[in-house]
Amino acid sequence: MPSQTFELLDYFAPLFVGGVFAVIVTILTIIFNFIFIHRSDEITAFEKLGAKYNLHIGPHRLSVVKARMQKHVDEDGNVF
Repeated sequence: MPSQTFELLDYFAPLFVGGVFAVIVTILTIIFNFIFIHRSDEITAFEKLGAKYNLHIGPHRLSVVKARMQKHVDEDGNVF
């Protein structure tokens, strides 16, 4: 049986598949945030992350997310 020869593009296939998987999981998570999380639920980690970059990623308004994030910071800057 002859030995296989790989081109440079063949070595990037696992990185490409991993990147596509990460993008699909992120998109599905954002979609699920809008479908299954209601306004009466608590703020999700994705909404907190989006608030840092002024992105609306969930059912809560950006101003509500930022206000609730400020409420949970004590005098030393610790978030609880």
